[in-house]
Amino acid sequence: MTIEKKLNNYLQGELKPISHKSLNRTFIGYSNLFQQKVFVKQFAKKQGWYTEKKVTEQLNDRVLAALSLDQKYILVLKDTSPKDIDENITSDIAFKMGQVLGDFHTRIKPFSKIKIVKDQFDGYLTEINTFNASTYKRQLLTEAKKFEHHKKEIQDELLTKSKFVLHGDVGIRNYKYVNDKLVLIDFEKARLGPVYQDFIKLFYQDFKLNLDLIAAFLRGYSNKNSDYELSDLTKQYLIFTTAIGIFNYTEKNEDLPFKQIGEKMLEILRDGL
Repeated sequence: MTIEKKLNNYLQGELKPISHKSLNRTFIGYSNLFQQKVFVKQFAKKQGWYTEKKVTEQLNDRVLAALSLDQKYILVLKDTSPKDIDENITSDIAFKMGQVLGDFHTRIKPFSKIKIVKDQFDGYLTEINTFNASTYKRQLLTEAKKFEHHKKEIQDELLTKSKFVLHGDVGIRNYKYVNDKLVLIDFEKARLGPVYQDFIKLFYQDFKLNLDLIAAFLRGYSNKNSDYELSDLTKQYLIFTTAIGIFNYTEKNEDLPFKQIGEKMLEILRDGL
């Protein structure tokens, strides 16, 4: 019996799969067991399932069930019929996005077994050395040497500032309207770290380093949480580690636009902007 049939039997309903840009499978449908429309998410990893459950429970009462079927990890949630936001982001929307993330960072509290953003100097060097010989590999190694000279300084600041639960995947696709209210979704990558880590891919990928959008976002964010500043050095280090993550992904998956974002990060670091 397929996992879909087992879910239908458990929920006493008829679920339909929906598209979702991740390794997870998602379904929607009416459940006679819960007497309501449900959104069901099947997670690729247990940690993601656990993390999304713990974060969601702090935000709302959407979690109806958390279970394991055939070694697959399942969350059954109340359906909210989310709507996408316009990808043509204005300063007003960027401001509201900042407010929503600021509220998330101040509301969600650390929980047991949460992942933690670490500096991992040696680990990142090992990761870079697994990459195929390329221009960006050489550039990453060059940048790594610069940060190595300030290792303790960066480690100390990250230790002090890594006190907020990050969303872990902030981007336009994870902002939705629910009952005309802007909210964040998809919390499986949440972890403890410095809030600037949650800004990086949004600023580079979705805002394309548009200074007006970034300024509007930070104004909205600071209305909810003013404790987000880092030294330029540590900000650059976090951009550096984000670029490593992007190249690690694009080494295994063909994604030229995403790779170009990593290359843009390296360009910014090289020029010292």
